[in-house]
Amino acid sequence: MAYFVVTGASSGIGEAMCEVLAREGHSLILVARRQSLLETLKERMEKYAGCQVVVMPMDLSNPDEVCRLYEACLAYDVIGLVNNAGYGLYGEFLELDISDEFNMIDLNIKSVHYLSKLFLRRFVAQDRGYLLNVASTAAFQSGPLMASYYASKGYVLQLTEAITKELEAKGSSVVVSALCPGPVDTGFQQRAKIKVAKSAMKVPTAHEVAKYAYYEWMKGKTLIIPGYSNRVLLFLNRLIPRKLGCQIVYQTQLKKK
Repeated sequence: MAYFVVTGASSGIGEAMCEVLAREGHSLILVARRQSLLETLKERMEKYAGCQVVVMPMDLSNPDEVCRLYEACLAYDVIGLVNNAGYGLYGEFLELDISDEFNMIDLNIKSVHYLSKLFLRRFVAQDRGYLLNVASTAAFQSGPLMASYYASKGYVLQLTEAITKELEAKGSSVVVSALCPGPVDTGFQQRAKIKVAKSAMKVPTAHEVAKYAYYEWMKGKTLIIPGYSNRVLLFLNRLIPRKLGCQIVYQTQLKKK
């Protein structure tokens, strides 16, 4: 029986990806810090989707836990990994607590990097597998007042695109994709301690993002950007000077205080 591993599975896009994967007939390995939430999700998935679900509560900001997760997964036929665990921090770079930033970097960058390497070696060896790294539209721009978060997502995006090219050159059948959603209706803003900015555009639900991402991922698309408006904005972003783009982001972030 083949499994998909989903990190950050207890809420938001991670939880929604679990629902989509389960309904498409995939078995799941759920990973997040809070076991109680994972157990609740497991019960729901098994009841309504009829899939096999394994719960692995772990804190992936700890490198030892990253290794422990991979080793635990060796007992299963894993063919897919969704690197979704991550969070953001809001505030001026000089004011943010460095331990908080390092914890975020450990989760947003180091765990994604390490898990990608570990699982891809396995996928490439078996010439079968799917890797989805969750970045953000923030990956395309510097982000004053969320500088570390934007930078972390830029790392994830560029790492993923480079890996994809390397595997293409090898003729590998393994699919590697980066998901870059814009604002999504999740608990992200609460953890980052920011207000939800008012917008004329409809903010998609996590399920809408996950459903779109799944089908694009299965098609083998490298860069997945949910929402036509997000794709247009990112195209326009290429046409303006980076300094102006940075100023626009700064003014937007000021409204979130």
